[in-house]
Amino acid sequence: MEKFTPEAVANSVNNTISETFETMLEMSLEVMDQVPEDALGKDRLVGSVYFGGAVVGVLSIHVSKVFAEQITSSMLGTEADDLEEIKDVLGELTNIVAGNLKTDMVNAGLACVISTPSITLGTDFRIDPTSAAPVQRMGYKCGEHYLLVDVAAKEEAGAGDQLAESAELSSEEINDKINSVDIRAAVINSVIDVFYTMLSMEVEHIKEIPPDFVEGERTVGTVTFAGDVDGLFNIQVNDDFARLMTASMLGMEVDEIESEEEINDVIRELSNIIGGNLKSQFIDAGLACVLSPPSITKGKDFRIEALNILETDKFLFSYQDHTIIVEAGVKKEGPQKEAGPETQEQAPEHEDGPPESAGQETAGPETEQNLDFILNIPLELTVELGRTKKKITELLSLGQGSVVALKQLEGEPVDILVNDTLIARGQVVLENEKYGIRILEIISRKERLNSIR
Repeated sequence: MEKFTPEAVANSVNNTISETFETMLEMSLEVMDQVPEDALGKDRLVGSVYFGGAVVGVLSIHVSKVFAEQITSSMLGTEADDLEEIKDVLGELTNIVAGNLKTDMVNAGLACVISTPSITLGTDFRIDPTSAAPVQRMGYKCGEHYLLVDVAAKEEAGAGDQLAESAELSSEEINDKINSVDIRAAVINSVIDVFYTMLSMEVEHIKEIPPDFVEGERTVGTVTFAGDVDGLFNIQVNDDFARLMTASMLGMEVDEIESEEEINDVIRELSNIIGGNLKSQFIDAGLACVLSPPSITKGKDFRIEALNILETDKFLFSYQDHTIIVEAGVKKEGPQKEAGPETQEQAPEHEDGPPESAGQETAGPETEQNLDFILNIPLELTVELGRTKKKITELLSLGQGSVVALKQLEGEPVDILVNDTLIARGQVVLENEKYGIRILEIISRKERLNSIR
């Protein structure tokens, strides 16, 4: 990607998604100039990954539930009868497409990061991805099924500096710094303060949803964290309260609200400020963290779930007879200690009651959680062409055009390392004007253990 243009974005997405479907799913996609409005039907899923840094925005993949099941079956080689598997596969597909686009951006000098994928699913919802940039839509057809990819992203001058200057932290260091932030207290205090200062509303933190509360047509504002901190923040209100909030913010009467966009802008602003307050605490703790532009989801039947987030909390607030639902989750690398009785007693208290998460059972067997964690650990793959040793005087004498001789002999296999551990050997190949590595030999378990030692 030489320049960040709509054409470059389309080329990156088209190439990645076509190759992924052919190689991983054995499916062929046909690029469509236009896709019918009702092509996906009512029951559908949307996978979203957000960009932060020198490029801000979001990439979303839209599919019908039926097609998502077919994709999952092809990828796993089994019948797709588990919704969790379907969400995981769509999340992985979205992550691949967004990850390749991010790589192209970084190669073009745009330092950026991507968030953990989130999934929106249901039968009645519409997504306004971000006001940061116009939506660029790409359509595809596979048999009788359609797939849509939306990209709404733009360059953000200077926003990648923090990422470029951030120190390399280990997973343990990141966890320690994240744990030093009282996320629960930060969210509760921020929601109460923002509603009071911006909307003149004294909201109250409550322990459970009132029995008379009915979830109807609603608006959800979403921002995500990326960088050393990977997570998501949602704020959800029913539309009647969203209109009341908008009127209060704009100093108008409720019946004077003329457009849905006015409501969306207010929810965006609130989610951006509250999420931004939490981001500031992460930065103060020494973590590199960027915040995505807020997106809006509206409808009657949908839910938003962030994949691979190990720590999530739901916070409830009330104002008069209205209920505000807030969700915040942060992904943590490495094994997590289960909270025992002593830990729960030491959890930060709030005048309205104990944390919503206290006393909840852990979802799923421990082995499954550990496996999910292991499968989602990011690894760095390195191909080593060769090594040599030089004296400082020799290094200082290097200039443009100098040739550095390596100990690796021409034609010998190159070493393939994961996190600096030798795992395979291969040879350099050139395909489609791009260099790649063909794996020739997988190192035995004994050799791998020896290399670790």
